[in-house]
Amino acid sequence: MPPGISRTWHRWFLRTVTEMKANSMTSFTGFGKDLIKYYLQLEENNNREWFHAHRAMYDENVAVPLKNLAADLSLDFGPVKIFRPYRNVRFWPDLPPLNEHASLTADAEYNSAFYLRIDADGMLLGAGNWQPSKAQLTQFRAIAATETGARVIRALLDEMQKHLFELMTDNALKSAPRGYPKDHPNIDLLRLKSLSLSAHLAPGPWLYSSKCRDKVMTGWQALTPWIHWLRANLPPD
Repeated sequence: MPPGISRTWHRWFLRTVTEMKANSMTSFTGFGKDLIKYYLQLEENNNREWFHAHRAMYDENVAVPLKNLAADLSLDFGPVKIFRPYRNVRFWPDLPPLNEHASLTADAEYNSAFYLRIDADGMLLGAGNWQPSKAQLTQFRAIAATETGARVIRALLDEMQKHLFELMTDNALKSAPRGYPKDHPNIDLLRLKSLSLSAHLAPGPWLYSSKCRDKVMTGWQALTPWIHWLRANLPPD
């Protein structure tokens, strides 16, 4: 507690801030009951004509709830970006025109952000640097190559694992990066190309209630130390 501040005043202040946040919340009460149905049908009918014919279903079950959720999350995690339902066909001309998921990011800075994706399989929560720059990856490896640096990183990862968050290793190098031996004691960290953690939440009743927001906020709060470490130790870009 700050010096010179009475405990009574401090408790009043914290209670007031909490109440202000609660009163600032939107009418988010969960995603629509037909969210899973919408995405299952989209997987079978991924074309613009079907989407336009079912736009009301999308808006009611996905778009409007997601916008309300984003507004609530922004109170604690800063600016939130919601991604459009359409794919950028300039980059993926051979893929169907619509994303078969909805997603958003929050507090995007230095290539790192909090992330949320929702689709027919449930929700993916994550945070970190999904595509770190060359300078960021070089610095991460330099830290991970040291005994002290690796110990700090592993302690953070162990803490994240308690909340079911795991490193995304799908695109990790098959061998050691240039300049490091294959038998390096921290080779698993050195091979990383993504510095993101994620956890998958299977769909359930929580998805259709305000508990959904609580799960997202709790998950992102658990991931905050990882975001802080990345931004404190890696170059901006």
